[in-house]
Amino acid sequence: MLAKGAAAQQAHVQRFTAPLAGKVVLKDVEDKYNAQVYNLEMPEPDADAEQENLREVKQYIAAHYPHKNRHLAAKGTAIQPPFVVRSFVADTLPGIPPDNNMAISAGQRAVSVVNSNIAVLDDYGQMLYRKSLYSFSLATGLINTVTNQNNYRFDPKVIYDPEADRYICVMLNGINEHNWIVVGFSQTNRPDSTWNFYKFYGNYAGDTTWFDYPAIAITHNELFFTGNKIGYDQSWQEGFHRSLIYQVNKQQGYNGDTAITYRIWDSVTYNGKFIRNLFPVKGGASIHGPEQYFLSNRNFDVQNDTIFLIKVPDTIGAPDSILTVTRLQSDLAYGVPPSGRQKPPYDSLATNDGRILGSYIEGDEIQFVSASLYPANGASAVYHGKISNVTTSPTVHAEMFTVDTLDFGYPNISYASNTGGMNNSIISFDYSGPSTFAGMGAIYYDGNQYSPMLNVKSGDSVISVLAGPERWGDYTGSQPDWNMPGVVWVEGIYGRSNTRYGNYMAKLAAPFITSVTQPQQTKATALVYPNPAWQFISAEFSVPHEQSVNFSIYDMQGRVVDNLLSTWCKEGRNVVQFNIGPLAPGAYFVKGISAKGEVLLTSRFIRQ
Repeated sequence: MLAKGAAAQQAHVQRFTAPLAGKVVLKDVEDKYNAQVYNLEMPEPDADAEQENLREVKQYIAAHYPHKNRHLAAKGTAIQPPFVVRSFVADTLPGIPPDNNMAISAGQRAVSVVNSNIAVLDDYGQMLYRKSLYSFSLATGLINTVTNQNNYRFDPKVIYDPEADRYICVMLNGINEHNWIVVGFSQTNRPDSTWNFYKFYGNYAGDTTWFDYPAIAITHNELFFTGNKIGYDQSWQEGFHRSLIYQVNKQQGYNGDTAITYRIWDSVTYNGKFIRNLFPVKGGASIHGPEQYFLSNRNFDVQNDTIFLIKVPDTIGAPDSILTVTRLQSDLAYGVPPSGRQKPPYDSLATNDGRILGSYIEGDEIQFVSASLYPANGASAVYHGKISNVTTSPTVHAEMFTVDTLDFGYPNISYASNTGGMNNSIISFDYSGPSTFAGMGAIYYDGNQYSPMLNVKSGDSVISVLAGPERWGDYTGSQPDWNMPGVVWVEGIYGRSNTRYGNYMAKLAAPFITSVTQPQQTKATALVYPNPAWQFISAEFSVPHEQSVNFSIYDMQGRVVDNLLSTWCKEGRNVVQFNIGPLAPGAYFVKGISAKGEVLLTSRFIRQ
């Protein structure tokens, strides 16, 4: 439906610098036993009293929207689900809640973070290094002592920058006056190598608040992360102060400069009221920018149709520093999701509130997801919204994906491709039910219809860790594979046989992908250099035997831009070199395909 109103804000924008807090080589971190002690209940999102209000809302939902099995036949659809290319256990020892997130590079090095560890893996799940977040970030100077045990790390987020070929990791330290935001930037594309750390004080304004629940995204030049300012030990009515946007110069972070420049937007309101839980929108087929969009909703309401679209217009130091807020009205209401059912007599799994948990922008469209009550069956469903005409006259259309016998939690979404002018997506989520162990699922959306659910990982048991309602997590991970359009990496939670959390990672492919299943695909990833470039580049690849290979350039939507050459290649390692000068600036793929259709080379490069 149409936008209901927009407001330009000269929001309280403050510019700061933060000194370099330290550097560390991850593989050299002294963490021999990876020993940690952590409480069986990490801080919940928002203030304690606010969580009590959320429990009251969920009790109301349970009474007024009871679970129902509608016994409806499944709708027929020609859309096939995504399929699993490969999958593996990413980390067997997550904390509580798991808070799992991941990033994987074009070179297929994965970084998996959970409460309270960071792991580096290859794309087949082989763990190369595993360190505690505390040891990893010890260079910041936030050190536990006998008298100060509030310097623990939690709520980790990680993102891969495909343009800079670097990683960024954000985590929180402590609560109340001990709260810091800790940000690490990798110096190279090797996550086991050197990281530069900076820290930002949670109570920067001296108003006795701490920063909670980070969400992150990147543009061409900057890192954005958001969170909520929560008052020290205050009531629900006063616990939430406001939501913040941090805008950070990422190149200074990659460089390890002695100081990093950033600014904070700390008064994002609509009609004089603060908007909460500002979720940054990531890029679709490539990084977006320089503007950065954010989404929010009425995440504590039983039913509501308001979506807020927020825009930071430009980079730090640019003349345009007016933040805009547009209130949109969706054509489908959402609501606080009910808790995830488990097999009796085990306690339910917490789904938290209805905040937006995943989104991307591609072209002039934003797609986003959250967990929501589905009134017709009383289940927790995936709420999937599309904002069209983002830059002109935005409108919102939404649908829900639900199964009567399952509850879905912590959905995420990534761009997969564009067919017929419509953006296609892979949506992943955790699931559980009264007859189904907690597992991980996904669906494919072709711009018009949803596929049936793919069971990515079945649970081996219920989740039973706490003496009461169980935490399920706060978020999951999702990221496009930057080497192959139509392929998305996801990370979620399943119930292990010992009733603890299992952290699972999977590489999913859209149903139109076929070559990714070929055995030769393991040889397809190539080293491209220099990258980015503006003239000649070289791509290394291997072939199993002498054969003819056709080389072509593709855009990020998988369309052929131009044919390079067809030539005979000898067995073993080869290099193809070509001039990218005739191409328009942007991101592309070079592919080498044999006469039999085997993909022997696929690699992404950037024309500067």
